[in-house]
Amino acid sequence: MAGMEFECPKCKKVNKIVIMGYDSGKFTRACVNCGSDLEIELTEQGKELRAILISDKINTNATKAVPKDYKQYEGEVSETSEKTVMVKIISLLIFTAALMGFMTGGLLFTVPDQYDGIEKIKIGIVVKNSTTTLENANILVDSQEINHTYFGNGTYDIFLEPGKYKIEVRVPFHKNCTMNVYIPLQDSNLSLVEIDQGLEGVNQFTFNMQKGEGNTSLGENTYSLMLNWCPGIMFVFSLIGIWGAWVTYTLQSYKYAQIGAFFSILAMGFLVVGPILGFVALVLLPKIKNMFNRSF
Repeated sequence: MAGMEFECPKCKKVNKIVIMGYDSGKFTRACVNCGSDLEIELTEQGKELRAILISDKINTNATKAVPKDYKQYEGEVSETSEKTVMVKIISLLIFTAALMGFMTGGLLFTVPDQYDGIEKIKIGIVVKNSTTTLENANILVDSQEINHTYFGNGTYDIFLEPGKYKIEVRVPFHKNCTMNVYIPLQDSNLSLVEIDQGLEGVNQFTFNMQKGEGNTSLGENTYSLMLNWCPGIMFVFSLIGIWGAWVTYTLQSYKYAQIGAFFSILAMGFLVVGPILGFVALVLLPKIKNMFNRSF
């Protein structure tokens, strides 16, 4: 039995091992300093120890996995034309849908508050409380009292150009009631529709009055809400869609590509065209799922 020393190839510090009756052979040990797994080889006649990192040995063997007599491939490794075309088509669909949403949001953002030189539209104002329709109402538009015609059953007729207005209704013994409205451009025939057949939120607005003193608000009609909130939301959804188109084109993440396609639908580009393109892209995405670098 003899004690021998060897140097760890990783930390370069000296280790000791006791050899019991061996002239040659290989042993597995761990370095007492750095803990590296080592293979210790005792040369013949037991005169010398050689230490090899087991991890280095594994890597060395791995590099020899391919036989030396295999002929190496010469030339560039190119993608198939099918993959390239499909990826480009889906990316273009998502990008186009998102771009349409961006453009639609920009158009909504630039809609004017008032239209000059446009023929006035007949607007029906219906005034009632919880039990009955109301007569003797005063109607103000942008704080200015406006002429109106009463047709009975709580229905009043006024004429306004398309645009944004604040309409206020005042009735004795009731709280003043206001509503912010946006009257869209309408076909001339639509303005001739009888008031009792008017389209609520388009050319007819109903005011539900409360008894008492003070003021109440009915908020905004659909068109007014759309012009206030939709442009910003559409911009955000469009940006996510454009990002999704880039993720798809570069095949970075299948999940993120799905998210981009979904938001390109929500961007509502040109109302119908954009969502259709985004939906088609979402349906086609599974065809290239295995081409992405990551599924998440």
